Amino acid sequence: MKITLPENISDITLEQFQKYHELMIREDLTDKQKNDRKISIFIGLNHKQACDIASLDYNDILKQIDISLNQTVEFKNRFKIKDVEFGFIPNFDEITQGEFIDMKSYEIGIDKMHNLMAVLFRPIKNKDPFGNYTIVDYNGTKEFSDVMKNMPLSIVNGALIFFLNLSNELMNHTLRYTREEQPKEAQQKNTLKSGDGTQL
Repeated sequence: MKITLPENISDITLEQFQKYHELMIREDLTDKQKNDRKISIFIGLNHKQACDIASLDYNDILKQIDISLNQTVEFKNRFKIKDVEFGFIPNFDEITQGEFIDMKSYEIGIDKMHNLMAVLFRPIKNKDPFGNYTIVDYNGTKEFSDVMKNMPLSIVNGALIFFLNLSNELMNHTLRYTREEQPKEAQQKNTLKSGDGTQL
Protein backbone atom coordinates (compact mmCIF):
# COMPACT_ATOMS: atom_id res chain seq x y z
CA MET A 1 0.00 0.00 0.00
CA LYS A 2 1.43 3.37 -1.05
CA ILE A 3 0.64 6.41 1.10
CA THR A 4 1.57 10.09 0.95
CA LEU A 5 2.69 11.66 4.21
CA PRO A 6 2.60 15.40 4.91
CA GLU A 7 6.23 16.50 4.72
CA ASN A 8 5.54 19.82 6.41
CA ILE A 9 2.71 22.02 7.64
CA SER A 10 2.12 23.38 4.11
CA ASP A 11 0.92 19.90 3.08
CA ILE A 12 -1.91 20.04 5.62
CA THR A 13 -5.15 21.83 4.75
CA LEU A 14 -7.31 23.88 7.06
CA GLU A 15 -10.15 21.39 6.64
CA GLN A 16 -7.92 18.51 7.76
CA PHE A 17 -6.91 20.48 10.84
CA GLN A 18 -10.55 21.30 11.63
CA LYS A 19 -11.41 17.58 11.49
CA TYR A 20 -8.36 16.81 13.64
CA HIS A 21 -9.34 19.42 16.23
CA GLU A 22 -12.88 18.03 16.36
CA LEU A 23 -11.41 14.55 16.87
CA MET A 24 -9.05 15.64 19.68
CA ILE A 25 -11.82 17.15 21.82
CA ARG A 26 -13.92 13.97 21.73
CA GLU A 27 -14.00 12.10 25.02
CA ASP A 28 -15.73 8.95 23.81
CA LEU A 29 -12.70 7.49 22.00
CA THR A 30 -9.60 5.65 23.22
CA ASP A 31 -6.13 6.89 22.27
CA LYS A 32 -5.86 4.06 19.73
CA GLN A 33 -9.17 5.02 18.12
CA LYS A 34 -8.06 8.66 17.96
CA ASN A 35 -4.75 7.68 16.35
CA ASP A 36 -6.54 5.52 13.76
CA ARG A 37 -8.80 8.43 12.85
CA LYS A 38 -5.87 10.84 12.91
CA ILE A 39 -4.10 8.76 10.26
CA SER A 40 -7.33 8.59 8.25
CA ILE A 41 -7.64 12.40 8.27
CA PHE A 42 -4.09 13.23 7.23
CA ILE A 43 -3.20 10.28 5.02
CA GLY A 44 -6.55 9.65 3.38
CA LEU A 45 -6.91 6.04 4.46
CA ASN A 46 -10.16 4.53 5.63
CA HIS A 47 -10.49 3.13 9.15
CA LYS A 48 -9.75 -0.49 8.17
CA GLN A 49 -6.66 0.49 6.16
CA ALA A 50 -5.33 2.51 9.11
CA CYS A 51 -5.79 -0.52 11.39
CA ASP A 52 -3.90 -2.77 8.95
CA ILE A 53 -0.70 -0.68 8.97
CA ALA A 54 2.35 -2.43 10.49
CA SER A 55 3.13 -1.28 14.02
CA LEU A 56 6.52 0.30 13.15
CA ASP A 57 5.08 2.19 10.19
CA TYR A 58 2.06 3.20 12.27
CA ASN A 59 4.23 4.97 14.85
CA ASP A 60 6.42 6.59 12.18
CA ILE A 61 3.34 7.98 10.43
CA LEU A 62 1.99 9.47 13.67
CA LYS A 63 5.40 11.00 14.43
CA GLN A 64 5.63 12.59 10.97
CA ILE A 65 2.11 14.03 11.27
CA ASP A 66 3.00 15.58 14.65
CA ILE A 67 6.23 17.04 13.25
CA SER A 68 4.28 18.65 10.39
CA LEU A 69 1.57 20.01 12.69
CA ASN A 70 4.05 21.61 15.09
CA GLN A 71 6.24 23.46 12.59
CA THR A 72 6.68 27.18 13.12
CA VAL A 73 5.61 29.43 10.27
CA GLU A 74 6.09 32.96 8.99
CA PHE A 75 3.33 35.25 7.83
CA LYS A 76 2.74 35.17 4.07
CA ASN A 77 0.30 37.59 2.53
CA ARG A 78 -0.35 35.65 -0.68
CA PHE A 79 -1.06 32.07 -1.70
CA LYS A 80 -2.70 30.14 -4.51
CA ILE A 81 -5.52 27.61 -4.63
CA LYS A 82 -5.49 26.07 -8.09
CA ASP A 83 -5.18 29.06 -10.46
CA VAL A 84 -6.58 31.72 -8.12
CA GLU A 85 -4.16 33.89 -6.13
CA PHE A 86 -5.48 35.17 -2.81
CA GLY A 87 -4.10 38.17 -0.93
CA PHE A 88 -4.33 39.25 2.70
CA ILE A 89 -6.19 42.52 3.38
CA PRO A 90 -3.53 45.04 2.24
CA ASN A 91 -4.63 47.96 4.42
CA PHE A 92 -6.44 47.52 7.74
CA ASP A 93 -7.03 51.28 7.96
CA GLU A 94 -9.50 50.94 5.10
CA ILE A 95 -11.51 47.88 6.20
CA THR A 96 -15.27 48.18 5.97
CA GLN A 97 -17.70 47.85 8.86
CA GLY A 98 -18.87 44.53 7.39
CA GLU A 99 -15.32 43.14 7.36
CA PHE A 100 -14.72 44.28 10.94
CA ILE A 101 -17.97 42.80 12.30
CA ASP A 102 -17.39 39.48 10.55
CA MET A 103 -13.78 39.29 11.72
CA LYS A 104 -14.89 39.74 15.32
CA SER A 105 -17.64 37.13 15.00
CA TYR A 106 -15.39 34.47 13.41
CA GLU A 107 -12.13 35.04 15.32
CA ILE A 108 -12.95 32.50 18.03
CA GLY A 109 -13.45 28.87 17.11
CA ILE A 110 -11.58 26.47 14.85
CA ASP A 111 -14.87 25.35 13.28
CA LYS A 112 -15.42 28.86 11.86
CA MET A 113 -11.80 29.46 10.83
CA HIS A 114 -12.53 29.08 7.10
CA ASN A 115 -15.01 31.97 7.44
CA LEU A 116 -12.41 34.19 9.12
CA MET A 117 -9.91 33.33 6.37
CA ALA A 118 -12.51 34.31 3.75
CA VAL A 119 -12.59 37.78 5.35
CA LEU A 120 -8.82 38.14 5.64
CA PHE A 121 -7.95 36.71 2.21
CA ARG A 122 -9.66 37.43 -1.10
CA PRO A 123 -8.72 37.05 -4.77
CA ILE A 124 -6.15 39.55 -6.02
CA LYS A 125 -7.54 41.72 -8.81
CA ASN A 126 -4.54 44.00 -9.51
CA LYS A 127 -0.84 43.87 -8.63
CA ASP A 128 2.33 45.71 -9.57
CA PRO A 129 6.00 44.66 -9.89
CA PHE A 130 6.76 46.03 -6.39
CA GLY A 131 4.55 43.53 -4.55
CA ASN A 132 1.60 45.88 -4.05
CA TYR A 133 -1.84 44.55 -4.85
CA THR A 134 -5.58 45.10 -4.42
CA ILE A 135 -8.18 42.46 -3.61
CA VAL A 136 -11.80 42.11 -4.68
CA ASP A 137 -14.41 44.02 -2.65
CA TYR A 138 -15.89 42.30 0.38
CA ASN A 139 -19.33 40.78 -0.14
CA GLY A 140 -19.52 38.41 2.82
CA THR A 141 -17.87 35.03 3.27
CA LYS A 142 -20.31 32.83 1.36
CA GLU A 143 -18.41 32.84 -1.94
CA PHE A 144 -14.97 31.85 -0.65
CA SER A 145 -15.43 30.22 2.79
CA ASP A 146 -15.58 26.65 1.44
CA VAL A 147 -12.62 27.36 -0.85
CA MET A 148 -10.60 28.41 2.20
CA LYS A 149 -10.94 24.93 3.67
CA ASN A 150 -8.33 23.91 1.08
CA MET A 151 -5.78 26.56 2.04
CA PRO A 152 -2.47 25.39 3.58
CA LEU A 153 -2.39 25.36 7.37
CA SER A 154 0.92 27.25 7.21
CA ILE A 155 -0.87 30.25 5.68
CA VAL A 156 -3.66 30.03 8.28
CA ASN A 157 -1.23 29.98 11.21
CA GLY A 158 0.87 32.82 9.79
CA ALA A 159 -2.25 34.95 9.31
CA LEU A 160 -3.44 34.20 12.86
CA ILE A 161 -0.06 35.23 14.31
CA PHE A 162 -0.20 38.50 12.33
CA PHE A 163 -3.84 39.07 13.31
CA LEU A 164 -3.10 38.39 17.00
CA ASN A 165 -0.10 40.74 16.99
CA LEU A 166 -2.19 43.42 15.30
CA SER A 167 -4.99 42.99 17.87
CA ASN A 168 -2.45 43.25 20.71
CA GLU A 169 -0.96 46.41 19.20
CA LEU A 170 -4.41 47.99 18.90
CA MET A 171 -5.22 46.98 22.49
CA ASN A 172 -1.95 48.45 23.80
CA HIS A 173 -2.53 51.64 21.81
CA THR A 174 -6.06 51.94 23.22
CA LEU A 175 -4.86 51.36 26.80
CA ARG A 176 -2.02 53.86 26.38
CA TYR A 177 -4.41 56.45 24.93
CA THR A 178 -6.88 55.86 27.80
CA ARG A 179 -4.11 56.29 30.42
CA GLU A 180 -2.99 59.53 28.77
CA GLU A 181 -6.50 60.94 28.49
CA GLN A 182 -7.71 60.13 32.03
CA PRO A 183 -5.41 62.67 33.79
CA LYS A 184 -6.46 65.34 31.24
CA GLU A 185 -10.14 64.66 31.96
CA ALA A 186 -9.54 64.76 35.72
CA GLN A 187 -7.65 68.04 35.39
CA GLN A 188 -10.43 69.50 33.25
CA LYS A 189 -13.07 68.49 35.83
CA ASN A 190 -11.05 70.12 38.66
CA THR A 191 -10.68 73.29 36.60
CA LEU A 192 -14.41 73.43 35.94
CA LYS A 193 -15.16 72.85 39.65
CA SER A 194 -12.99 75.76 40.71
CA GLY A 195 -14.55 77.97 38.10
CA ASP A 196 -11.16 78.65 36.53
CA GLY A 197 -11.26 78.52 32.76
CA THR A 198 -15.06 78.19 32.63
CA GLN A 199 -16.23 78.23 29.06
CA LEU A 200 -19.51 79.53 27.68
